[in-house]
Amino acid sequence: MTAPTSRPVLGIALEPFGWHPAAFAEVGADPLEATSAEHWVGLARSAEAAAADLVTFEDSFSLTARDRLTGRFDATLLAARVAPAVSRVGLVPTVTATHTEPFHASKAIATLDYVSGGRAGVLPATTGATADAALFGRKQPQDAESRAAEAREYVEVLRDLWDSWEDDAIVKDVATGRFIDRDRLHYIDFQGENFSVKGPSITPRPPQGRPPVIVRVTDDATETVAADADLAIVPAAPEAELEDTARRLRAAGVARLLVDVTVHLADSERTAIRRIEKLDRREPADDDTLVFAGTGESLARVVAGWQALGFDGARLRPGVNAVDLPRIRAAFAPLLPGAPREGTLREILGLGAAVNRFATVRGA
Repeated sequence: MTAPTSRPVLGIALEPFGWHPAAFAEVGADPLEATSAEHWVGLARSAEAAAADLVTFEDSFSLTARDRLTGRFDATLLAARVAPAVSRVGLVPTVTATHTEPFHASKAIATLDYVSGGRAGVLPATTGATADAALFGRKQPQDAESRAAEAREYVEVLRDLWDSWEDDAIVKDVATGRFIDRDRLHYIDFQGENFSVKGPSITPRPPQGRPPVIVRVTDDATETVAADADLAIVPAAPEAELEDTARRLRAAGVARLLVDVTVHLADSERTAIRRIEKLDRREPADDDTLVFAGTGESLARVVAGWQALGFDGARLRPGVNAVDLPRIRAAFAPLLPGAPREGTLREILGLGAAVNRFATVRGA
């Protein structure tokens, strides 16, 4: 196999202390640190220093094994707090599409895009948990297909609302006292099975026009949502399975694909496996993807292999932040070809300019 010469797209998934549920005990950290903005700024800066192109922030209505000792910030608000503290990396919060309104999410992500100077993205997720449905009391838990259909509508509304302001809608005409050109604001008039939204947004069109939509594929239903996304994240799996998934998603028109993998890095595979065994003795991990244990050099070879299968790179989930983030920076990132990308998140991902569907050629 010929090693790819292009630099892989690199995402790093941030969790309070790492993706292993016992990560907090491994480093002897104070669980209250995870409710400190400075803690998250430090994580984002570490990821940026480790050559990440983007970082993702998890979110859910219920606490997980990784955050039950600390609680959890709203991911979009957290990303907005972190944004001014990092200069290059893209910021992608998780937004739970089930039980929430896309109008509110659209303006929050648009605001994040302004705060970050065009580096925002969004990762829509769904939930079928009975406890989550009870928090809202609006409807019963939905099956996977119903949640996926709702999420597809959600993404459509997000994009329509971002387009509801044309780029030159703000005129600031002192002579006439006009701040906006009302002809450049548009009702989206969306009517679907789950949402009815008239619009326009109350936030001007984001700097990127349409911040990238990123979807994690976990089953057939979420794969249908990913077909409408700019980037899909696929759990690490055997090569033949990954190759088939990549082929289907490319055929559906998904521009960028990443492999999702939990990583435990050490000077040798044996040492990394022992670290995992030690963590598991305290609390076993229930990973929803394959787990990598080894050196930075072997991880670089694995990522290059995924590129050869048709993927653009990987999203790394550090097993223990305090151990694995520094090793990603020192032992993995220097092995990647080229330099980290800069610009808006759309530019970092190599996506074209977002065309506003409402814009028309004036004066024609």
